[in-house]
Amino acid sequence: MLLMLFMALSLHAQQYVMIKGQVWDLRGDELVGAHAYNITRHYGTFTDIEGIFFLVMNPGDSLRVSMVGYKPYTMKIPQRLSADSYKLDVTLIGDTIILKTAEIKPYPATYAEFKREFLELRVPEEILFEKTNIPHIVYRSKYANPDGGGILLPGPFSLLYNAFSKEGKELKKMNSILAVNRLREQLLNVIPRATLENQYGLKTDDDIDEMISRCGITSELLQTWSDYDIISHISRCAK
Repeated sequence: MLLMLFMALSLHAQQYVMIKGQVWDLRGDELVGAHAYNITRHYGTFTDIEGIFFLVMNPGDSLRVSMVGYKPYTMKIPQRLSADSYKLDVTLIGDTIILKTAEIKPYPATYAEFKREFLELRVPEEILFEKTNIPHIVYRSKYANPDGGGILLPGPFSLLYNAFSKEGKELKKMNSILAVNRLREQLLNVIPRATLENQYGLKTDDDIDEMISRCGITSELLQTWSDYDIISHISRCAK
């Protein structure tokens, strides 16, 4: 009887929690087949077609969420939890770039030219943040490497590939087009498309983009100026 009482008290003292997690990538897509693993007790599971997993944990256990091609995410379940189930959203950051084919060409023509191009290549950290669309510093902690080392940035070979390859040039063109589209959408949130067409004769996206360029409208301007100042500026410029 004493042994049964001791076992019952031990089971009662042991607190388990159900973790319902959903795993995403930086684009907001669910990651199917990501591995959720209890490092402390050595068991785990995988995410379903919606990127969701269920795992029973004990306070103090360490959770690791990983997937091929992404940096792993680790966390420790806090002690003294008040509920028996919790929801966890995990964002994994890409770790590798998978290319269809790799073609090696002698570019630049000589080693001296290659060395000069490599030494002159300068990509400051803040420019990388802008190109990869990583949020400002107050939000960067959610994108940090869980294993330490801060924000994950590409190495020198990735930088060379992005700077000189055909795919890298196409990526720059695509980013430029996306930046123009985002700036146009920001402006349309202030002035409706119908107003631009009726008052200033701007009927197409190209017309609006040309006016944005001619009037010197930037994303910073749209964020700092009031709607009245923006409309007044466009009225003067359009005339």
